[in-house]
Amino acid sequence: MEEFQIQATVDRIEADKAVLLLATPEGEVPVDWPLALLPSGIGEGGKLDFCIKENKQAEDDARQRISDLLDKLTGGSD
Repeated sequence: MEEFQIQATVDRIEADKAVLLLATPEGEVPVDWPLALLPSGIGEGGKLDFCIKENKQAEDDARQRISDLLDKLTGGSD
């Protein structure tokens, strides 16, 4: 499974959110991020590392739950 590593810099903090600058090959991309989801004590200029990968198992589980619910609601195949 492919995994991406992304580095971000905390550009600024505004009330309950932080503006992160995500490093990409094309330059930095600003992203608003909830401050509550960052390490405590992080401040402007702080560096963060993100590891992003697809969670195929969670996706398959969610699809199965939806399918089961639809079957239940519509009388499904008995």
